[in-house]
Amino acid sequence: MPYRTTNTDNFIRFLGTAGTRFIMLSQRRSSGGIWFSYGSARGVIDPGPGSLVRICEAGPPLSPMDINAIIVTHRHIDHSSDVNALAEGMTLMARAPKGLVLLTRDCMENGDGVLMRYLCGKIKSIAFHEDGAAVSLSDGTTVESVAHSHHGVQCYGLIFRKDSLPAWGVISDTAPLPHFTERYAECELLVINTTLMYPRARLDHMAVTDVESLLEFLRPKTAVLTHMGNDLLDRGGEYISKQLSSERTKVIAAVDGLTLNLEEQPGNR
Repeated sequence: MPYRTTNTDNFIRFLGTAGTRFIMLSQRRSSGGIWFSYGSARGVIDPGPGSLVRICEAGPPLSPMDINAIIVTHRHIDHSSDVNALAEGMTLMARAPKGLVLLTRDCMENGDGVLMRYLCGKIKSIAFHEDGAAVSLSDGTTVESVAHSHHGVQCYGLIFRKDSLPAWGVISDTAPLPHFTERYAECELLVINTTLMYPRARLDHMAVTDVESLLEFLRPKTAVLTHMGNDLLDRGGEYISKQLSSERTKVIAAVDGLTLNLEEQPGNR
């Protein structure tokens, strides 16, 4: 099977690793986002097309009715299309409003309506990303938003924290930004959307060379490449991850279904 099993309650599972809408449309890689279980928080980050299906097909089994948080980093369809299906699952059995949805303000503006209005009354809390602001997920678990820059839409990365557990983070779709080296410094595991082999003008995506430069400053135990474009997949994610790994940081190229333990990282140091 393409996933690793884990005996911990604190883990992430890649429901999909598709990068760019071209891969989403071909389903060369799945586009379901990331499931996380961290402390008592259970949620999905960027539920793109097929997220609900990948949850229901997962092994070990997952359930959309176990979710208490849904996080959308930006409104593009490959990151948000299944948010309503998962919100329905999150709230279906609740007699009172349940759970949290964290998303950008432009997900609910300009007629986009990423989250359907009838679901809003079922959700206990709807929060909007603000740079540097931490939102409580449950029982001391928080997620902080980190401002990104991505093709004119509001977009944010994430830093998860809980006492007694390692901090971990997500760099979503973005051009590389100087403040990343400071903001993500404490993360022991860092998931990086790495779409390009080399930077391309007018494309606000991280390239392999950007990741290499970033890891010179950040020293997570583990860095995970996901959201890879066709060029990276053609060259081979495993080959690229080996080139980026160092004595300080083990770099992993994610595959659909990959599960990683958040309590203990397989870093190289």
